[in-house]
Amino acid sequence: MKKIAALIAIISTGILASSPAYSEHVDYHKEELKIINHDGHNATLNQCIKVALERHPGAITEVEVELEDGKTIIDVDVQGKDGKNWEVECDAATGEVLEDTEESDDKEESDKKDSGAK
Repeated sequence: MKKIAALIAIISTGILASSPAYSEHVDYHKEELKIINHDGHNATLNQCIKVALERHPGAITEVEVELEDGKTIIDVDVQGKDGKNWEVECDAATGEVLEDTEESDDKEESDKKDSGAK
């Protein structure tokens, strides 16, 4: 684990290229993400994972890169050693933490009802 943490620290301390890391292509019914700066993307992704684990020690359960309102977001889900589930969202362009929220059972139940699942 220490080797992985050291690798993430080394990668995340690198300077990101000044060119944009993403190109957004909008099709009529879906937005498609195209990564054009792979090294910058990976550095920011690793930085967001590192911050999420620093804030909430535990295990990463999911990492997702998505477009929200035309902005590229990195969403890291952590199952904390405290028994809680956390969601940390970062701006993929800057690495800035945008949201840090505890996921509750009430929200999961609400999401299931909204999606038609029982």
